[in-house]
Amino acid sequence: MYQRIVIKVGTNVLTRADGRVDITSISSLVDQIALLKREGVELVLVSSGAVGAGKELLPGRTDDGAVAQRQVYSAIGQVRLMELYRQLFAGHGLLCAQVLATKGDFRDDLHYDNMLNCFRALLVDEIVPVVNENDVVAVTELMFTDNDELAGLVARMVDAEALVILSSVEGLYDGPPESSKSKLIARVDSQDRAVANFVQARKTSGGRGGMATKLRIAAETARAGIPVMIGNGRRPGILQDILKGEWPGTVVG
Repeated sequence: MYQRIVIKVGTNVLTRADGRVDITSISSLVDQIALLKREGVELVLVSSGAVGAGKELLPGRTDDGAVAQRQVYSAIGQVRLMELYRQLFAGHGLLCAQVLATKGDFRDDLHYDNMLNCFRALLVDEIVPVVNENDVVAVTELMFTDNDELAGLVARMVDAEALVILSSVEGLYDGPPESSKSKLIARVDSQDRAVANFVQARKTSGGRGGMATKLRIAAETARAGIPVMIGNGRRPGILQDILKGEWPGTVVG
């Protein structure tokens, strides 16, 4: 069983089809994380969803895609998201902590060391770090491709034994996921460049990335010695499969 993992959960797992925060899905996620914690697993949660939560708090506003508008959504949405996590983790007797990062924090040695020291201290105190991109200040060159990239960097920073990426699909398919003819690819060799030919370039509705980004980040992370598990975050009890040594989605290693 893994002793330290990073779990990344995407926007489409945390929000409903209408874009509103899916409290039931978030609650299920926290329940599963609490179970892992009870089994002695150290973990870091990389969570999207701040912008979506912010849009819910400002209904009726036309989204023109402006940077300033995204900053507003993120600023108010992050508060909403963290309050949900605080309440849900408290129900299990757990504390969580907010960690916001930009790409620049991984390029600056001092920022990097400060963040790593913070992670170490939180994990020692058995507090769940909840990490997100700092969308309020992260613009242009400071932006990650998406939170998959952030999760990969965090996994390497904390020397995780595995990275779990929870999306709205079961994993990597050898064709369009919605096609009945497509088959799930259970395992991908991180050195296999040809597997990228199967990936759809299309992005999901709520996030910035897509399966192509996930596979690229997963391969880079796996080549650094950290296996990556990609799966459907809405599958009931999916994180419990980690304790069983099983994974219903795709493993990149």
